[in-house]
Amino acid sequence: MTATDTTTLEAILRRDRAVVVVTLVAVITIAWIWILLGAGTGMSTWDMALGWGAPGMANVMVPAVWTLGYAGLMFVMWWAMMAAMMLPSAAPILLLFARINRNQKAGGRPFIPAGIFAAGYLVAWGGFSALATGLQWQLEQLGLLSPMMARRQATGSAVQSCSPPACGS
Repeated sequence: MTATDTTTLEAILRRDRAVVVVTLVAVITIAWIWILLGAGTGMSTWDMALGWGAPGMANVMVPAVWTLGYAGLMFVMWWAMMAAMMLPSAAPILLLFARINRNQKAGGRPFIPAGIFAAGYLVAWGGFSALATGLQWQLEQLGLLSPMMARRQATGSAVQSCSPPACGS
């Protein structure tokens, strides 16, 4: 590395707020694009929405054959959805954390990079995604969940929807 490269890199790193914002926007955008393109399922969300609304289409869809590869794909889909939806709400605390760490570093005190803090969020959401994937797999195997992740039957359902006329109100 030359002195000019080091100076350029240091200048970029001094603008940690911009780096955090640009990184967040990039990750959120990539996650949303991947989800809208179908999250690796071969069917875009537009195709899914059109198929779901067509009369009788929900019953035509064949349940997926769950393999470890398919479970991995579903895990990544859940994780990308979590990142796409939850990172925007985590952005203020990530920016605050970066600012506090900038002050820590300037004072010569120990600090943790904002990327490590953000990775903690992603790991927690990964844990939820693993749980959601396992639950989806089991509910589909039991026939309680359709391929479009809609409840198939009322019996055995943990949550029942209740509108005022149906509930007697």
